Amino acid sequence: MNKHILALLLFFCIISFKRMQAQEKEEVNPNVKEIIVVFKTHFDIGYTDLAESVLQKYSSSMITGALQILDNSKGIPKNEHFVWTLSGWPMKEILERTDPITRKKVEEGIKQGWFALHALPITFETESSDMEDLVRGMTFSSTLSRKFGLALPRDAKLTDVPSHSWILPTILHQAGVDILHIGCNSASQSPQVPLIFWWEGPDGSRLMTMYWGKYYGTSLVPPTEWKHKSWLAIIHTNDNSGAPSPEEVKKVLAETHRLAPNAIIKTGRISDFYDAIIKENPQLEVVKGDMPDTWIHGFMSMPREVKASKAIQKNNYILETLNTLCRTWMNDIPNIKSTIAKSAENSLLFSEHTFGLAMSHGQSGYWCYGDNFKKLRAQGVFQPIEDSWKEKSDRVYQAERIINPTLSKQLHDLASSINIKGNKILVYNPLPWERSGLVNIQFSSNWNQIKALKDIETNEIIPVYNKGNIFNFIAQKVPSMGYKTYQAVMDLSVLKNEKNIEKKSISYQASTSTIENEFFRIQIDTLKGCISSLIDKRTDRELVNIKEDTIGFNQYFYERFSKKMVDNYADTYIKGGREWAVDELGRPNLTNDPYKAVHGAKCHLLFEEKTNSISAILFFSPDGNMPHSYTQIITLYNGIPYVELRWGIENKQAEPWPEAGWISFPFNIKDPQFKLMRIGGIVNPAADFIKNSNFDYFFLNSGLAILDKNGQGIGLSSPEAPGISLDRPGSWRFTPEFFQKKANLFINLYNNQWSTNFTEWVEGSWNIRMLLWSIDKYNPETSLVTPDQEARVPLIGVLADAGEGKLSPVVSGIKLSRKGILITAYGPNIDGPGTILRLWEQAGNNGEVIITLPEKTNYKQAILCNLRGVSSTSQIPIENNTLKVNLKANSPLSIILK
Repeated sequence: MNKHILALLLFFCIISFKRMQAQEKEEVNPNVKEIIVVFKTHFDIGYTDLAESVLQKYSSSMITGALQILDNSKGIPKNEHFVWTLSGWPMKEILERTDPITRKKVEEGIKQGWFALHALPITFETESSDMEDLVRGMTFSSTLSRKFGLALPRDAKLTDVPSHSWILPTILHQAGVDILHIGCNSASQSPQVPLIFWWEGPDGSRLMTMYWGKYYGTSLVPPTEWKHKSWLAIIHTNDNSGAPSPEEVKKVLAETHRLAPNAIIKTGRISDFYDAIIKENPQLEVVKGDMPDTWIHGFMSMPREVKASKAIQKNNYILETLNTLCRTWMNDIPNIKSTIAKSAENSLLFSEHTFGLAMSHGQSGYWCYGDNFKKLRAQGVFQPIEDSWKEKSDRVYQAERIINPTLSKQLHDLASSINIKGNKILVYNPLPWERSGLVNIQFSSNWNQIKALKDIETNEIIPVYNKGNIFNFIAQKVPSMGYKTYQAVMDLSVLKNEKNIEKKSISYQASTSTIENEFFRIQIDTLKGCISSLIDKRTDRELVNIKEDTIGFNQYFYERFSKKMVDNYADTYIKGGREWAVDELGRPNLTNDPYKAVHGAKCHLLFEEKTNSISAILFFSPDGNMPHSYTQIITLYNGIPYVELRWGIENKQAEPWPEAGWISFPFNIKDPQFKLMRIGGIVNPAADFIKNSNFDYFFLNSGLAILDKNGQGIGLSSPEAPGISLDRPGSWRFTPEFFQKKANLFINLYNNQWSTNFTEWVEGSWNIRMLLWSIDKYNPETSLVTPDQEARVPLIGVLADAGEGKLSPVVSGIKLSRKGILITAYGPNIDGPGTILRLWEQAGNNGEVIITLPEKTNYKQAILCNLRGVSSTSQIPIENNTLKVNLKANSPLSIILK
């Protein structure tokens, strides 16, 4: 990431860069017997230039320079032939963009192994992604390897980002990868892990991992404490700088021979080192733990895009599954494999670790504030850096433009094929269990004056809300990964003698600022702009910590940081390269303005009662303390046991001064235990987070539970704003170990922490939605996984006002014998023939799962495969359209159906 990184290689090992320092002199090491020398450059999609310019450079001067080195390697011994390691996605771009003559040479270099593709596509920030996106990301390298008749890569490399989710050992091991090398940014703190270890994922998968905390690569010879006879020397050029020159390659090899006089020196790839060291039968420490990313805060400098990306990460594969089901249920449905691939690519690229240019590079103004900032912005001085951020955000919008219209059309085509005359509402359930819940649709209320819905199965009449082009109702028992159709009732007279209309349980009292349903009673404090009381009526528990007098419950909390706080963070977090890192990981040119914290404000309160819901709407206007106009909506639904919380900000102004916005939740829970639904499984931060990673701020995959010692507490899902802190707000803090004592939760709405890489000022209008529920006795599946997934993946409704087809009004898709398991893929096999079905256990339970396939499928074979589609010899019998499999806790299981 950093153009000015402290180099940890000898001066002749890399291309010269401004402000880089020479490394300490290495000592001769007579003990090492074999050294694998790997050459690589660090790939940033942007940062050193606009992203498009970087890609043009890779596919022109950079690749021709690498080819020149290959030409100079002809005739020399194979074990000293230049080999350049690259990730999969930039190589795909090089082959697509370069001229035909160069492409042919590059393809030959891949075939010969001189261009070594490792398994991963890019350097990403793992927490920002999702499981299936990460799996699909490996296809760039595997597709090229298969095309050129090569074995799939068994090595993986991540650079710059200090720490990653423990989903990586699960995914990589389950994909047949043997070794991962992580090279840390030289200024950033590194997690406390050994130099080489077995990293164990939540499913028990173990991956040999080498972690170099000083820089992107490694040293030429091992440090004195290295006990093994083999060594991996990664010669890593800096950000987007290309391969080293032929002269530098020769110097590197000569110097390696000098420093390791008793070693065999070979050029190669990272997996060559694995093959060498595994022969030594190394006794490596096993590290089982999650490493929260100390850079992850940067994603919430793009809050609108994060919200959209979390939806796309699900909708991409919802569409793929729906399309696959529709090709079973209907005729003439096109295969959308290429559509899914392009959207998945853009979704993955949003998780890449660079956001745009850096102010410190001098390409777009300098750090200033107040009127000076406004003046320079009006003069267009910051246009280049703002344009670079648009390249990043466009990744999400490109995916949305691909997926959302296609998903909408697929649903409309399905609804129009149902055997019901007249207007109808189809509800699709993307999750692999039957469920009930709220359905929201937008269409013209004037043109479609639907008064109620009729349940075709039960003949019950379902009340609806249909005003202002907003339509919603509560759907009951929608089949697993299937659909249910309701007939529109256009005439109110139908309802007069109907006995099955649901009774309301919702109400409000304006005099006491209270709303309630059969599950909760909520009271609003209009002076503080927060919830003063939240009673779980089933247990009579008060969920709000009313003794907490500094922060309010469901209260907007705005921070404006001081120079002292920023400088303290930089002093704590930066481990090296302070001469450049302070200006990039701190904030330059701040004045001595004091820290400012604003907790809520006086609000204007309105109540809105609808057919199925009651809402308290809080309106806030700027004042002398609070600079923002925002709205909060608290909603209870008839018959639904959760609280819906919405927050929206209007026309936030761009502010380069360090700031952050939060929603605070002080819960009434003593001695809290935290269960975090992170990517790959449920995490206990007190036990599962590795020291010196991020304990102050981390991403959820969507939800969490906070519990007392008896397992009582709350669950909350925040998929649209996944960055959180526990106990206290975590911006501009670095704490190396678990410290949380209070049951305080802070949902991060936005921040502009750091002065490099991420978006440096946040502006505009956006909104988020959260769901909160009560937990009486904690169970991972029923208390967290199921309600959290139902919050992140709502039921999808669509109106069909024409067409009468042949399909049944109610149809099931795939059914599983137990909950707590996601189906992350059901569609064309991206790695070969057949259909891929992928299950992923989330609740931490082992055991047998019975899979019931959709009716009318005609699969004859079910073959287990790994995450890159490599088939095993194990076939699963298909009997009466069902399969039986054993699924390990937190583990994926992939099946090719033919």
